[in-house]
Amino acid sequence: MAMEATAIRFAPEEKSWIQSYADFCGKTFSDVVREAVLEKVEDAADLEAYTEALEADDGARFSMEEVMRMAMMAE
Repeated sequence: MAMEATAIRFAPEEKSWIQSYADFCGKTFSDVVREAVLEKVEDAADLEAYTEALEADDGARFSMEEVMRMAMMAE
């Protein structure tokens, strides 16, 4: 995958702290920052999907036995 460079500004203490963590994990500074940001974005997308699912929820609930019975009838 092609990568693009992006500048991010950190206070010296923040950069040092992130670098220490990266060193401890055997990762690069960029890998640690990239993974953290992507995880944050994925969490936000998951929360949005969950919120939308709750809004669309009609309240119907099925027991495991009912689900198994419906699955067998569908075959």
